[in-house]
Parts: sequence; structure tokens; C-alpha cells
Amino acid sequence: MSKDKYLIALDLDGTLLTDDKRITPKTRDYLNSLGAAGHTIVIATGRPLRAAYSYQQELGIKAPLVTYNGALTSDPSNPHFPKRTRTFDRNVLRQMVEKIGYEHLGNLMIETEHYVYLLRHDEALNTFFWNDRGTIVYGDPFLKLKEDPLTLIFLFHQFDPESKRKITAIVESFPGLHIRFWNLEGYAELWQGASTKKEGIEYVADYYNIPQSNVIAFGDAENDKEMLAWAKYGVWMNNGVPSVKEYAKMKTVKDNNNDGIIGVLKKLIK
Repeated sequence: MSKDKYLIALDLDGTLLTDDKRITPKTRDYLNSLGAAGHTIVIATGRPLRAAYSYQQELGIKAPLVTYNGALTSDPSNPHFPKRTRTFDRNVLRQMVEKIGYEHLGNLMIETEHYVYLLRHDEALNTFFWNDRGTIVYGDPFLKLKEDPLTLIFLFHQFDPESKRKITAIVESFPGLHIRFWNLEGYAELWQGASTKKEGIEYVADYYNIPQSNVIAFGDAENDKEMLAWAKYGVWMNNGVPSVKEYAKMKTVKDNNNDGIIGVLKKLIK
């Protein structure tokens, strides 16, 4: 196997995971062998730490985790790794949400490392996020938040192009804030320039002195764009969002349900 040591960044949903949220035995065993050979395998996801850590344990590897789309980079297996956090100012978020108007929100979810704040009980939202989340607190988050959060997810009543345009204009009137609309109807997430997967991966690469030329990143969705563009080998999953393809340098032949990442890794790491 290659003497060069690589940092391999893996998105979870639509990339490492199959559509039913599994890691196939073939992919698991191959990644485990790469980890044993000294390569650094980093899960980079919009999910919280507890979800990413569970999949990392399944892989049988130890490395930092980039979670909440880069807002938190940490290593539960290494107490000496300097945790990197990029939180939102909760007072600014409150002003932004008030400007959007609570009447336009089906729900609002705000997370810190240990708590999930939901504007109102929503069984569909609970089902969607429950396995990934910690303690849930209901009610207006801004009356209960005691620390600056890592992420904010909206569920909007109106999701037409004009509504999206107006919402985007409001969000971007606050310096450094941006909004990313999901393919899932009604949902959108807040992000800021210093808090993307790219920043998290770059931070890990610097920590381990791995050059950008030895970074391989796999992703499929809008929140992977910056990471794919920055990595020397940014790899788009062939099941991915078409608009994301232009940010990558390579693409997989197979999709996430058929061990898509393995083919590219075998070409790059020999």
C-alpha cells in the first residue's frame, strides 16, 4: 500500500451510508484496512457528534470528527486533540428569526453540544432526527438557550422560489450568515463562512501535517461543495446532487448503495 499517508474525508448520508443508513461490510472492512495502514479517515457530516461517533466506532477507526457541517471538530478518542468550535451568536439569531417572523415557521431546531431546542413538538421532526439527537427542550429556544449554538434548522410553511428569495435576503442581511435549502421540502439550515466541512477538514490536515495534495474528500450534497473544491481529490458521488458535481475533480462509478467510494480509493491509494 502507498507510503504516502492520506486524509480521507467522508460525508455520511448519500456517501458512506447506503440509503437505509448502513455501512456495508465491504466498505467497512476496506476503510478499516486503510486506517490500519496509517491513513487518517475523517467523517465529515452535518449530523451531531454522537451520530458520527457511532458510525466511526462501527468502522473501528480513531480520528477526529467534523460534525455540524464544520461547527464542531473534535476527537472523542484523543483528549489531547484541541477541539475547534464555531458557534452562532444567539442574540443575532434571535434578531434574524424575529425578522423572518415566527408565523412563517412550521418549526425551528437549534442545537448545542448536549441539547436540542425545538420551537414546538412535531412527531415527523422527532422521527427524522431522534436517533441522532440528545435531550430535547420544547418552546421558544431563545427563552431557554444558555449558550451559543452550533446549528439552526428551519422548517418553513412556504417553500416557493419567491419565499426562498425573501428569506435568503433577510438571513444575508446579517453579516456572515447564509442559508442552505434542502431537497427535503420545507427544510433549510443556517451556516456561516468559517463553519463548513472544508474548514474542519483543513484544521485536521494541519494538525496531522497532511498536505492538501494528500486530501481525498467524498460528498454528494450542497453542504459538501466547499470540501470537494478544496481537497486535491474532491470526489462527487454519482448519486449526488447534480449542481454539486462542478465542485469536484472526480466522480465515483458506483453509487452509495454499491460501495462507491472504494473504486476511487483503490485508484488513488496503491
